[in-house]
Formats: sequence, C-alpha cells, structure tokens
Amino acid sequence: MKNVRPVNIVKQLIIYVAGLFIITLGINISKMSALGISPVSSIPRACEQIWGFTLGTTTFIVYIFLVVAQLVVLRKNFRIINALGLLLTILFSVMVDFTGSDPDAFGHILYNFPRPEGYIMKLIYMIVSVIIIGIGAFLYLRPNWVPMPSEGLAGAISGVTGIKFGNCKTMVDTGMVIIALIFQLIFLGGLSSFLSDSVVVREGTIVAAIFVGQIVKILSKYFAKPMENWLHAGENRS
Repeated sequence: MKNVRPVNIVKQLIIYVAGLFIITLGINISKMSALGISPVSSIPRACEQIWGFTLGTTTFIVYIFLVVAQLVVLRKNFRIINALGLLLTILFSVMVDFTGSDPDAFGHILYNFPRPEGYIMKLIYMIVSVIIIGIGAFLYLRPNWVPMPSEGLAGAISGVTGIKFGNCKTMVDTGMVIIALIFQLIFLGGLSSFLSDSVVVREGTIVAAIFVGQIVKILSKYFAKPMENWLHAGENRS
C-alpha cells in the first residue's frame, strides 16, 4: 500500500506545473519560428488566426472539445481524471498566453524576444522549441497526474478499442494536423500560406511529431528513475 507523503505531493505538483510551463514556452518559440507549430497546437494555431483570438484562448476552446470527445468515447467509463482535464485546460491555456508574444494576451513574456530572420535562424528556433517541448513533456509526465486532453483522448480510444496507446496517440496527433492543414489551406491563403508567417503546418510540425517523443525517451532512459525516486522519497510503493 502506498504511503504518500505531503512533501512528495508538493514536489510532484512543482514538477508537473513546471513541465506544462516549459511546454508552453516551447510551443510559443515554435510559433515564432514560422516553420510550423507542434501537432497538439496546430488546430489552436489555425483558429487563432482565423478567429483573431489569442493562442491561449483558442487552445482552451479546442482542448474543451477534446475533453468532450473523451466523454463521447468513454461514456459511462468517463472518470474524474478525465473531467480534471477541464481544469488542466484552463491552466495550460493561461500559460500559453503568459509565455507568448501576443501583446493582447496576459503576460506575453516573449513579446520582446528577437524574431528570427532568415531560414537558418528560424530553423534554430524550431529545433530549440522541439528540445524545450521534449524537456517539458518529460517533466510533466513524471508525476503521472492528469494527462493533456490530446493524450487523454488517445488513452480513451486505446481503452475502448484495445489499440496500443502509442498508435492511438499517433492517430490523434495526425488527425489534428490534417484538420489544421485543411484550415490553413482554406482560410489562411492556400499554398501561399506555407511561405508566410501565418503558416501552421510545415516541416517544424513533422520534426516535432517525430522528435519530441524521442527526446522524452532519451531523458527517461537517464533521468526517469532518479527523478521518480526523488518524487516518491520515503514512500512504500509496494
């Protein structure tokens, strides 16, 4: 039986929130690169430009739909941890605006951050964003608390269909990218959007889809065990 210590709960909360904060920082840097945003932010990024809202606001709206989708998939098996995705959505959306560069948003700490000029600098921003998102994802996953809505939906589909979670996560991410790409082509300038700052899906989206998970794997290989020992210090986890 687990003997949960209050100090460990505090540590887990700090790591969980820090991970989410770092992820939002990476998302906004990828947005600044103009080489394509990460898959889970692709629809919010498209809607941000179509509706004229902040990225945090559109993230909140889209992620609410993902939580509702979990309810539709799970039905009577919908649990409190799935419902808590609503609270996570609020927190995450506020962080997206807080770490962003939109002057109309709350916080916008990247507002005065230099914009990349030329493809090489944009590529550097994109690579840095992928690394940052990977670090944030590694941290936020360690406490094994409420999953992000996209991962919650993938878990719901996996639980109902029996398909492996990794495959369901790929399906959800791919679906979001396809929808975002359709929005980009229809509402944001067609093929010319790929060469503009309004781009949503480009090579950066593909790189993020492939390498964020690999970064999490590498970090998990070397740091997951000591991190979890620290987060659960003094507990009887048998």
